[in-house]
Amino acid sequence: MKCEICGTSAVISTNNGTLCAEHFKQRFESITLSTIKKYRLIEKGEKIAVANSGGKDSLSLLYILSKYFKKSNNIISITIDEGIKGYRDKTIEIMEEYCNRYGVDYKIYSYKDFTGRTMDSITKTREGIPCSACGVLRRHLINYAASEVSADKVATAHNMDDEAENVIMNLVQNDIEKMVRLGAYSGVIKEKGFVPRIKPFLFLSEKETMLFSMLNDINAIHTPCPYAGMGFRGLISREIKRMETEFIGAKRNVINTMLDIKNQHVSKNGLKINKCRYCGFPSASDICEACKLKEELKKSPAI
Repeated sequence: MKCEICGTSAVISTNNGTLCAEHFKQRFESITLSTIKKYRLIEKGEKIAVANSGGKDSLSLLYILSKYFKKSNNIISITIDEGIKGYRDKTIEIMEEYCNRYGVDYKIYSYKDFTGRTMDSITKTREGIPCSACGVLRRHLINYAASEVSADKVATAHNMDDEAENVIMNLVQNDIEKMVRLGAYSGVIKEKGFVPRIKPFLFLSEKETMLFSMLNDINAIHTPCPYAGMGFRGLISREIKRMETEFIGAKRNVINTMLDIKNQHVSKNGLKINKCRYCGFPSASDICEACKLKEELKKSPAI
């Protein structure tokens, strides 16, 4: 397998090309920058909060945004500490190391501060799949953190695999309203209390982000969250990977279809946003899911 540009040994072959290490790194950064430019994800002078878990994807995103936008924009890292012993505490150490290396300020926000409970504690007393509660709290706290640091946008390292999974999950659940909030730019309308989310890695696969981190000596922990794979997303993730193996380009096609539907839906119907009467953040109902969960947890003793 030869690099399509220079003819030397290739390290990867995907929809984005068959490339050697150096040309792959260049292509990866080029696709990221092209996505940012095409969807106008970052404007000069904006404050960008990077949702940084300390994993390979978010550290790679922090690396690129620091490299290309640190002079023209204020880049800050925000980390959500779920309270998963032996996992998140380790990635937080890595996050701190790389923020210091890139000269980026960081802030940490925890489930414990918001609900009085860690994720480990929540799983012991709450029935159901851990990922459902975790996702609600994570989304809420990322928005809270980005608002508190006065960020114009929050950049997440969601890649092509993540987005394809989101699309399929929402289709299966018949949730078009939630699906049309996906895409490279998740803030299709301006709403006080909501910090738009941007996804510069939207057209790059999990395989590519993994390799990019390795080639740039980003020594992140590659083991998944201990609660991952237990929920609906785990099932969808496995099916998406199987589908991509049999139908090359399936993930990209799923995302492109979503983008077409999004454009048609928003132009025809617009998007309706309510406000949570507890926290004041945008919500699909009178009380947001995070505040509902917070009230629920108050009624059950911590373990």
